[in-house]
Amino acid sequence: MMTKIVEALGQTLETAPIVTEAPVPKAKIYVILGGLALRKFQPKLKGVPGQWLKTERGADVLVTYSPEYILRFKTVTPAVKKLKTDMWHALKEVARRAG
Repeated sequence: MMTKIVEALGQTLETAPIVTEAPVPKAKIYVILGGLALRKFQPKLKGVPGQWLKTERGADVLVTYSPEYILRFKTVTPAVKKLKTDMWHALKEVARRAG
């Protein structure tokens, strides 16, 4: 899943702005993929998928579902389709805000 996200950014795994270990570099916008990542990289923040938050330094943070969570669903029900659509719209908002 991360490979698809990196390719959509027009990057390679070597050049993509993806952080999996601390320290977190300074940025204007962070996309946090899942609750575990939120607790690891921004432990003072609490949020739900689709919610925009602010770090102490004022950077925007989008909390979204972990790609692994979404891939668990083998059958695409209306609820799963809504979850995927909501995530897609949230990621498009990241692109809009990044400008």
